[in-house]
This record gives sequence, structure tokens and C-alpha cells, in this order.
Amino acid sequence: MTAISALLWLTLTAADSGGSTQASSSTMPIVTANGAFFAMSVPDVQASSRWYSEKLGLHVVMQPPKQDKIAVVVLEGGGLIVELIQKDDAMPLPQVAPRIDDNTLVHGIFKAGAIIADFDRTVETLRKRGVEVAFGPYPARPDQRANVIIRDNGGNLIQLFGEYASR
Repeated sequence: MTAISALLWLTLTAADSGGSTQASSSTMPIVTANGAFFAMSVPDVQASSRWYSEKLGLHVVMQPPKQDKIAVVVLEGGGLIVELIQKDDAMPLPQVAPRIDDNTLVHGIFKAGAIIADFDRTVETLRKRGVEVAFGPYPARPDQRANVIIRDNGGNLIQLFGEYASR
């Protein structure tokens, strides 16, 4: 098992449909999703909006006027929705807690992710677009989906999953 697969990850999309393990009704997933969503606080909503547009191919679907020192941009594409929020009073974690140098040392979400249709093509496209690969890519195995973790322009981690190897 890789170090990354040992970390807790947040998968925000469809449950595995190819597995052979049958679960009892008390352990069946309560969510069947066909898309992914995450939101994040960013220091520059326009710069982050450009990054998500240029690097992930998302397009702006909502951008209300700034109100009460808060700017919001919502982007969408390919089943993924990303909400970017810029609050004028927000501060980066290293400024608030200088001793913390690893987001996993703070309780809460430290990375977001999505299951994608064509893993190899997506990784190739990300590289062509100059997206920073933080970890991986890791190949598919029977017990692990193919996956890669990228870093956005603000340093946030996004994990993308492909399929499992034949089970």
C-alpha cells in the first residue's frame, strides 16, 4: 500500500460499481452520486477561477457581485462543481497557526477528489496544461483505484481516481 493510499481520502462521486463484494442492507451506501462538488476558501478568487478554467476545463456558471467582503465564483464541467470563496478577512493556515506545516495535522477536510472516466488521458492532459502533480500517479490494482494527487494554484490537494485493476 502506498503512503497516499494509507491517507484518508474524500471521494465525492459515484460508488464503485464494479466490485464483487456484496454488502448487507445495513452497510449499503446511502448515496449514489453522479458528480462531484467541493468548495474552498481562496486568497484570490479571480486567479483561482482562471486556474480551474485553464487547467481543469471548468467554466463559470455563477459569479454574484461581491457583498459583505465576500466574493464567490462557481465553476462547473464534466460533472464537477467547484465553489471558490474569497473572504477579505480570511488568512492562510501558516499565518493563523505558524507551527502547522501539514494540513493533515488540523482536523477537517484536507483534500478533495473525484472519480474520472479516462484516467490516463486526464493525467496526460493535466501534464500538458502544466498542472503540478503532488503525488503519483499510482497504477490501478485490485485493491486500489488508479489515482493521482494534483495541487491547484493555492496549494490545495485534489485527488483524481480512475478504475480498479481487474478484480
